[in-house]
Amino acid sequence: MTDRGDVAGSPDGGPSRRDIAIYLSAAATAAFMVRLLGASWNTHFPATWPDAVFPKQGYLAVAAKSPFRPSFYFAFRPIGYPFFLWFFGRSSHLVVIAQTALYCAAVIALGSTALRVLRSRVVGIVTTLLIVGIAVQAKYALWNTQILSESLAISLGFISLTAWWRFAVAPTRKRAAFGWAFLVAFLVVRDAHVLPVTIVIVPVALIVSRWGTSLGSDVRRTLTAGAMVVIVVAGYSYLSTSASHRAVLSFHNAIGVRILPDAQLSKWFVDHGMPLDDALRTRTGKSGLEDNFYASQDPKFATYRHWARGAGPRELVLSLVVLAPHYSHLMYDDLPALLAGDVRFYDTQSVYQRLPNRIPMQLGGPTTRKGLTVWLTLGGAALVVSLALALRRRRGLGVVVFGATALVLTIVEFYLTWGGDPIETERHVIGALSRLSVILVIVIASAIDAAITARRSPSPPTAAEVAPEVAADA
Repeated sequence: MTDRGDVAGSPDGGPSRRDIAIYLSAAATAAFMVRLLGASWNTHFPATWPDAVFPKQGYLAVAAKSPFRPSFYFAFRPIGYPFFLWFFGRSSHLVVIAQTALYCAAVIALGSTALRVLRSRVVGIVTTLLIVGIAVQAKYALWNTQILSESLAISLGFISLTAWWRFAVAPTRKRAAFGWAFLVAFLVVRDAHVLPVTIVIVPVALIVSRWGTSLGSDVRRTLTAGAMVVIVVAGYSYLSTSASHRAVLSFHNAIGVRILPDAQLSKWFVDHGMPLDDALRTRTGKSGLEDNFYASQDPKFATYRHWARGAGPRELVLSLVVLAPHYSHLMYDDLPALLAGDVRFYDTQSVYQRLPNRIPMQLGGPTTRKGLTVWLTLGGAALVVSLALALRRRRGLGVVVFGATALVLTIVEFYLTWGGDPIETERHVIGALSRLSVILVIVIASAIDAAITARRSPSPPTAAEVAPEVAADA
C-alpha cells in the first residue's frame, strides 16, 4: 500500500507530511520521557528487584558474566535482558533511558503502521490514538523505570506485532525476515514467551509456507526457515532452563500455593509422581520464598527436590493441558485482580502519580471480566467480518490470519504464564495484557476499515490494481 505522506516535500517547498510526523513523534517522545523520567532523574533508577534480593542471580549479575563467557548462556536468567544490560555497561541510568526510548519507538512504529495500512484516515487516526492511550497508562509505562525484563518484553512484543502486521498487508521476504528477527529477540527475553510462540506461531508459519502458494517461493522459504530457527531457540531455552534450574522457584510456588491446597490438582500430581508426604504437606499455602525453601537442603524434602528439578515441571505443563477446564475456573476467579493490573507495588518512581492510571470506558484495554468479554466478543466478530470480506473480495486474508494468530498466541501466553507461577502474577502477565489490548484494537479497526473500503469499492480489485500497491509498500 502506498504511504500517504512519503513525498519529499510539499509543492510549495515546505515540509512534507512525513517530515511533520517525524517532528511530532520526536516532540511526543521527549514529552513522554520527561514526564516519565524527569522527576526521578537524580535517583539513577537503582535495581530493586530481583537484583537487590538475589545479588548473585539477578539480571545485573548475569550481565556481568558478559556474552563472551559460556556461563552467560546457561545462567539463572534468559539472555535477552542481561545482554541489553551488558550492552549499556550495566548502567541502570543508561538502561532506563534506552528502554524508554525503545518503548516510544515501538509505539510510534505501531501508530505509523496503522496510519499507513488502514485505508480510512479516520480509522487510522482513531486506532493510533487508542494504541497511544494503551501505552501511556502507568501500569505499562512504569516498567521502563525498572531494571526488569518487562519493559523490553513489552517493547519487543509491540515491534513484533508491527513487523508481522506489515507483512500480513504486503508479504515480502524482507518483511518476513524482520518479523522473525524481532520474534526471536522477543523469545530470548522471557522464558514465558517460548512455549506459546512455538506451539502457535510455528505451526501457522509452516501451514502458510506449505499452502500459501500466492506468496512466492522466496517468502515461503523464509517462513519455513524462521520457523526452524524458532524451534532451535526453543530447544536452547529448554536446555538452558534445565541446566540453570531457573524455573524451580516458580515451580515451588505453584506446588505450595496452587497445587497442594487444591484436592483435585493435588491428586492428579500424586498420580503423576509428586512425592506427597507429611513433610511436603507442611508447604501447603507457602511460596518457595517462605522460610527460604528455594535454597533449603533439608533432607526431609530430598525426594521432592529431585522431582522438582526433574519430571515435575514437565508434569505441570502437561497438567495445564489435561486439566485446562479446572485451571480455567481458577483463572476466572483471578481475572479481576489480573485485569485491573494494579502493580503499584513495583512503582518505585511514583509513575502512577504522573501518568494516567487507566483510560475511561476501558478504551485502554479490558480491566474487568465484563470488559474482557465485550472486547473478546467484538474481536471475534471483527475477525468473522474480516474473513467474510476477504473471501468475497479476494484480498486481506493475510491480515485475518495475522490478527487471529496474534490473538490466540496472546491468550495462550496469558494462560500459560498464569499457570506457571501463582506469585507476582500481575507482573508476569503484564506483557500479555498490553499486547492483548493492542491486538484487539488492531483486529477491530481492520474489520471496520475493510467494511468501509468494501462499501466504497464493492467490486474486488484486479491483479493489476493490487500489484503496484504491494510493490510500492515493499
